[in-house]
Amino acid sequence: MKRSDTMQYSKLFQPLQVGTLTLRNRIISAPNMMSALNPDGSPTDYMVGYYEEKAKGGAAIVTVGDTPVEERGFTTPRHPILNKTTVQKWSEVARAIKQHGAIASLELNHGGRISNSAVTGFTPLGPMDEVKANGTTVKGADENEIQELVKAFADTAALAKMTGYDMVLLHGAHGWLLDQFLSPKFNRRTDAYGGSLENRARFPLMVIDAVRKAVGPRFPIEYRVGLELIEGGLELGDLIAFCKMIEDKVDMIQISAGLDTDPNFAVKTHPTIFLPHMVNVETAAKVKAAVTKCPVAVVGSITSPEEAEQVLASGKADAVAMVRSLIADPHLPNKARMGKTEDIRPCLRCLDCLTGLQTKTQMACAVNPRTGHEFRLDLTEKPATSRKTVLVVGGGPGGMQAAITAAQRGHRVILAEKTDELGGLLKFTDYDTLKSELKRLKDYLICQVEKAGVEVRLNTEVTPAMVQELQPDALLIAAGSTPIRFPLPGIETAQHATTAYTNLEALGNTVAVMGGGLVGCETALFLAETGRDVTIIEMQDSVAPDANWMHRVSMMQAFAQQKNLHVRTGLRCTAVTEAGVETQDKDGNTVLIPAESKVYAFGQQAVPTLELLALDVPEIRVIGDCHQVGKTNGAIFDGYHAAMDL
Repeated sequence: MKRSDTMQYSKLFQPLQVGTLTLRNRIISAPNMMSALNPDGSPTDYMVGYYEEKAKGGAAIVTVGDTPVEERGFTTPRHPILNKTTVQKWSEVARAIKQHGAIASLELNHGGRISNSAVTGFTPLGPMDEVKANGTTVKGADENEIQELVKAFADTAALAKMTGYDMVLLHGAHGWLLDQFLSPKFNRRTDAYGGSLENRARFPLMVIDAVRKAVGPRFPIEYRVGLELIEGGLELGDLIAFCKMIEDKVDMIQISAGLDTDPNFAVKTHPTIFLPHMVNVETAAKVKAAVTKCPVAVVGSITSPEEAEQVLASGKADAVAMVRSLIADPHLPNKARMGKTEDIRPCLRCLDCLTGLQTKTQMACAVNPRTGHEFRLDLTEKPATSRKTVLVVGGGPGGMQAAITAAQRGHRVILAEKTDELGGLLKFTDYDTLKSELKRLKDYLICQVEKAGVEVRLNTEVTPAMVQELQPDALLIAAGSTPIRFPLPGIETAQHATTAYTNLEALGNTVAVMGGGLVGCETALFLAETGRDVTIIEMQDSVAPDANWMHRVSMMQAFAQQKNLHVRTGLRCTAVTEAGVETQDKDGNTVLIPAESKVYAFGQQAVPTLELLALDVPEIRVIGDCHQVGKTNGAIFDGYHAAMDL
């Protein structure tokens, strides 16, 4: 490594003192819980491997996420449990982090009013008595219960220290218990714990003081706090004032925002592509200007070392915390330090990681097939035992990933792409500002194809004769998919959604988008942002059912900001005419959607591969869309594992 490699990020790789600890750089792996747990709430080997990978990758602090301090604080059945019977496995997580030079931190939390009584068997405890909109009864914690909660935080922090963790993070944001007491929205008590900021801060301060007493003066405490971004919620003035209250009690303050407890505000905590990058930096800057006794960290869509360096160089924060960027590539810190930023696998901000954990009980990443499975894959990922000639058909994301992995394992790889450039369906990302993350992925994959030494043949359609000539040992077919075009009268006058990006000058001022799936919706939003009046036509009762819920919520919020974007559901397209798109409603009535230009997005269908599948090749695998039409994540997963099987 040359000295000049790190100078690009001179602030990012400066050490930072946090209490008694010296951070090797300014990158914090912020907490998330992957929930790979044994029945007793202890970590499995998969969880050990997941956090160890982040430490190997070079983060200064690796924070293990979301440990409730008592059973009344559980919100799901899959919460980690740290107690005297599970300390051995928790100690193994801390040891795995520390053995690679990182600092092991444990996030302590409590669900409070959002705890799940069906899981805990207890009525949820919160700042005050209430009946929530879903009918759940919440009990306002009395003095004895408040003291019990304080003790639970202190006892768990002491146990974390005994277990081998170097510090703890107290989660005081996002609508969890500590935030609930601080929030004027959720805390309307009239006793010593409610009303003024000083009273609302009383319980969080008691927790901090008790934790400090339990762990001693030399054990660092980090505290996460943030704007709630909801009417009547915690605002900037109170946030800064609270940070002033705690700056000499904790060793670092981390700034976030939003509410995990409400879908409409959870997307502010975990920003999608419809929100800016670095969303909490200005708030952090205002806190840092007021706080002088401890460093301030910031989290929230900081997705690259360039952005991280920008935050630090501007003096708006002392450290940056990343979650999804280090899920996509845990080795981002080391790659940036060594000047290999082109090798950083980019995060898409798609939230397949979080929503997949919620809906499929499994941590996974759309761009990194290793995520959450490091333990198992470390046992199987080995160089090829014999060098094979591998022919990959198709230069989309699945084909490129297959080619990269196969070449890195030592095989000779030929990648044949029938068009004049790699990228497949991701080529349109060069034109869509909403797809900047997907463009980064496309460019990353193309770069890695070149660096892996793959022989790329453009303008080459693979035929049986070509296969016969090359005599490959393996044929990986990633031929992709083609748009479905229903045989509607006049459909030939419409263009497909992906070509609309490159043919904008041919579109009029009013556009009808036929098909309200994810592709149709995102195309419509892009076209609306160009100033056109756009109407989405969808046969079902809702749009974008193929999007994960957080992406969809955020997209609907973006829709609401575009007054020239309209959604018409319950309409079946029947014809494309010069005047617009003729449709039929559920009662059989004809409804015309006027439009100068028409775009269709009816979905994709696999490119036929029967001719290639019938060839006499020792190993044949169909991957990506031509195996099963889906999103980028499926293609990358298929390509990686197909190459690993060779």
